Amino acid sequence: MQKPSRTKEIQALVAASPWLRAIDARLANGLVNSGRSVSVESGAGIYALSDQDQSVFAVVSGAVGIQLDDGQSGIVLGHVFGPGAWFGEAAAITGLPRQIGAIALTDCQLFRVPYEALIQLEQDDQPIWRALGALAVTNGALAIRVARDLMLADSKLRSLTILTRISDAFAPTRAIPLTQQHLAEICRLSRSAFAKLVAELEADGLVQRKYGSLVVVPQ
Repeated sequence: MQKPSRTKEIQALVAASPWLRAIDARLANGLVNSGRSVSVESGAGIYALSDQDQSVFAVVSGAVGIQLDDGQSGIVLGHVFGPGAWFGEAAAITGLPRQIGAIALTDCQLFRVPYEALIQLEQDDQPIWRALGALAVTNGALAIRVARDLMLADSKLRSLTILTRISDAFAPTRAIPLTQQHLAEICRLSRSAFAKLVAELEADGLVQRKYGSLVVVPQ
C-alpha cells in the first residue's frame, strides 16, 4: 500500500483531529513535523501493557483497539479509536510503563511522535506538556464513559450504548469497521449472543448491518 504524501498526511491529521486543531498552531506544526507515518497490519500490536515506549500516536486511518486487564478475563478490548484520535499520552506524561495496550483491529495508518521529539518541543519553549495534559483529560473522560457503559446490566442497552460510543469515532458515517467477534468482546457477550442482539437492534431500526461494518443509526 502506498503511503500518502507527508503534506496530505498532515492535512488529514489537522482536519480530523479536534485536539490538534485546539492547541497552539505552532505546537501543532511542531508535532506533525516531528513524527512519521507508520503502517500497521490488522492484528499487530502497537504497544502492550508494561511497555516502556513513551511515544504518542494519532490514527490517520483504520481502527485501533485499546486493551486492558480487567482482572478476571485477562486482556480484553475496552474501546476503539478511529481517524483523528490521539492516544498514548499517559506514558509520555508520567514516564511510567504502559498501563493499557493498543492493537490494530484493521489495517491502520498511524502517525507516531517519539518521546525524544516531545522533549525537543519542550526545549523549543512550546507548551507540549500542557497540551498533552489536556489530551489526557479528554481521554480520561472517555475512560470514565467506558466504565459507566460496562456497568449497565441490561445486555441490549449496554451493547447499544457501547456501539453508539464506538460509532462516534467513525463519524460522520458511524460505520464501525470491525468484526462481530471484536464487537462481542467489547460488549462482553458471546459471539452468538451478540449476533442475536444485533438482529434485534436492526429490527428496531437502531443499527444496520453492511458488508464489513455495522452502522449505528443516529437517533
